[in-house]
Amino acid sequence: MSEYEDILRQIGSFGPYQRRAFILISMFETPLAWAMLTPILLNAKVDWFCPDWSQVHVNYTDSSGNLSVLSINSWDEYETYHHIYGNDTTISVPSVQNYCPVNKTVCPGIKFHSEEGLNSIVTQWSLVCGNAYVTELITSIQMGGVLLGALLTGQLADLFGRRHILFIEHAMLVIIWFCSAFAGDWYTYAVLRFIIGGLLGGVLVVNFVLPLEIVTPEWRTFCGCIGLWAVGLMFMSLWGYFIRDWQYLVIGTSTASAFILLSWSFVPESPRWLLSRGRIKKAVKILTAMAKYNKKPIPDFSRLRQFAEREKKLREGRRKYSYWHLCRTPLATKNTLILMYGWFVASCVYYGLNFNTKNLTGNFYLNIFISGLVEIPALFFVVLVHNRLGRRLTVSMLMLIAGIFCFSILIVEQVTGRSDAMPWLTVTLAMIGKAGISGGWAALQVFSAEIFPTVIRNIGVGSCSFSARVGGIVAPQFVLLGETIASPLPFTIFGCAAIVAGLLIWLLPETKGKSLPDTLEINVEPLPTANNSNVSNEMEEALPLQTLTLDNTDYSVNAESNTVQK
Repeated sequence: MSEYEDILRQIGSFGPYQRRAFILISMFETPLAWAMLTPILLNAKVDWFCPDWSQVHVNYTDSSGNLSVLSINSWDEYETYHHIYGNDTTISVPSVQNYCPVNKTVCPGIKFHSEEGLNSIVTQWSLVCGNAYVTELITSIQMGGVLLGALLTGQLADLFGRRHILFIEHAMLVIIWFCSAFAGDWYTYAVLRFIIGGLLGGVLVVNFVLPLEIVTPEWRTFCGCIGLWAVGLMFMSLWGYFIRDWQYLVIGTSTASAFILLSWSFVPESPRWLLSRGRIKKAVKILTAMAKYNKKPIPDFSRLRQFAEREKKLREGRRKYSYWHLCRTPLATKNTLILMYGWFVASCVYYGLNFNTKNLTGNFYLNIFISGLVEIPALFFVVLVHNRLGRRLTVSMLMLIAGIFCFSILIVEQVTGRSDAMPWLTVTLAMIGKAGISGGWAALQVFSAEIFPTVIRNIGVGSCSFSARVGGIVAPQFVLLGETIASPLPFTIFGCAAIVAGLLIWLLPETKGKSLPDTLEINVEPLPTANNSNVSNEMEEALPLQTLTLDNTDYSVNAESNTVQK
C-alpha cells in the first residue's frame, strides 16, 4: 500500500468529504447525458406531405356566373390565385404522405405535420428522402468529436490538473451547446456538434478520474460504476415531453447545465495529481481539509514528500513502452484483440440502442425514460456480483443477455410477419438488452484493467477506449439501416455482435482473487494471503490519465467508465 492510500485510510476511505465531492462530480453526468443523447429528440422523425399538383384544380366563378377551371403547379401559384380571387376560389390541394420521388429529391412545397407538435432538425432543414442520412451522419460526427476530445483532454488534465480542465471544458460545452440552437444550416450545426462531442469526451474523462483519486482502492469499483448518467437520460425524456421545439430544447438544456459550475468551491483538485507534480503543500492542504470535514485526526504528512519523490524517480526511470507491446506475444495479442472487440461492441450496442429509441413503437418519451431507468439496476447488479461470480461470468452473462434479447426482436418479426405486431414485446426486449449492455460495459472495464500488466495498463485500456469510441461512431449508421432497409436490422446486428463478445470473453484469463500482473508476462498469480482482497480493490496503477512516455513522446491514455459513458 502506498503512503497516499495509507493516509486516505486514516482520514476516511470514503468519508463525508469524499461522498460530497463524489456526488457533485457525478452531477456533471446528468447534463453530459443531455448533451450526448439529445439527438434522440433533436433527430425525431416527423411525417411529411408532398402536394400532388397534377390533381390540383381551381374552380373559379366570375361575376357573370361562368365557371372556369384553372391549374396550379406550385405553392407560389397557389398563393397568387388565392390572393387574387380570395373567397371566390375553392382550392383543394391533395397530398401524398411520406412520399419520396424516384430520384430521392425533397419534393417542392413539402409540409411537415406532427400530432405532438414536434419541431426537430428534420423539419428545420427538410432532412428526408435523399437527405435522410444527414441526421445519423451528424450524430456520427458528434461521436467522432468525443473520440478526439478524450484523447486530447488526457494530456491537458495531466498538465493543468483535473479540476481546472473539468470546469473549463464544461463551461465551453455549455456555450457551444447553447449556440448550436441558432445554426443557420445543417453544415454549421454538424460542426458545432463535433465541437460539443469533443468537449463531452474531455469532460467525461476527467469526470471519471477525479473521484477515483480521492478514495481508497476498495471504493473505486463503486465510484466507477455508480453515477447519475442514467438519471440524466431519464430526465431528458421530461425535457422532450414539455419542450417540443428542438431550438428551445437546446436552449433549455444547455442553460440548465450551467448551474453545476457553481460547485467550483466544493470540488477539490486531486491530491494524487498534485503530489505527482511536486505540489506537496497544496496536496497537504486539501488532505487536511478532508480530515477535518471527516472528523478524523490529521495524520503525519511527512511521508508524502518521500512518496512524491519516489513517484518522480519511478516516472523518470520507467522503461518506455509502446502499443507494440500489447501484441508482443500470441497470448497478449489474443487478450488485447478480444478486449478491444468487447469495448467496441459495448459502445456500439449501447449508443445504438439509445439512438434507435426514436424508432421504437409506443410512447416516444416513455421509451426514453425506461431506457435510462433500466441502467440503474444493471449497474448495481455489477457492483453486487462482480466479486462473487467472477469477472468472466459477470461480463459474459450480461453481454449474452444483451445479445439474445436484441436478436429476439428479429425472431418476433419473423413469427408475426410484422415489426409492429407486438410493440410492447419489442420494447421490452430492447430495454432488457439495454440493461445487459450497460452492466456488461461497466464490468468489462474493470476486467480489462486487471488483465493488462501494470507497465502497459494505461496503454491497453486506452486502446480499448479508442475502440469503444469507434463503436460509438458507427452505431448511428446501423440505426440508419433500420430506417432505410428493415427496422429489426439494427437489433440483429447488435445482438449478433454482443453474443460473439459474450462467448469470446471465456478465452480471457479469470482475474478474480488474483494479483494484478506487473510485467509483460500475462500470467496472473494467486494472492499470497487471504488478507489481500480482490484485485479490483488494488488497482493503484490502473488509474487513467497518468502520463506515459511512449516512443519519446508523452501521451496520456484514458480509461473511461461506461457510467459516464460512456
